[in-house]
Amino acid sequence: EVFSMIQFIKNHTNDQIGIDQVAHHIGKSRAYVTRKFRQEVGKTICDYIMQCKLTEARSLLKHSDMSIAEISNYLYFSSQSYFQNVFKKEIQMTPAEYRRKVIRK
Repeated sequence: EVFSMIQFIKNHTNDQIGIDQVAHHIGKSRAYVTRKFRQEVGKTICDYIMQCKLTEARSLLKHSDMSIAEISNYLYFSSQSYFQNVFKKEIQMTPAEYRRKVIRK
């Protein structure tokens, strides 16, 4: 079940996705998937979804010409500023700094 949840999340990174969508996908309750995921993965579904979105954002920053606003919209962040704040908190640099760094290599 957890493998199915992980695959679903990875395949829907660029959709509006949350616990309810994951629970619906495997036909279980929100409480069940929340508990089961945390037990087996060691992090919350929301944290895992954000991790997947940030991994995709890094790939898009490196391999595409999409603007930061386009990436933010594509990955369904509520706003570009929220995307930039989350990115900076997790990656320790802004999306623009990250793009400059990886393109220089």
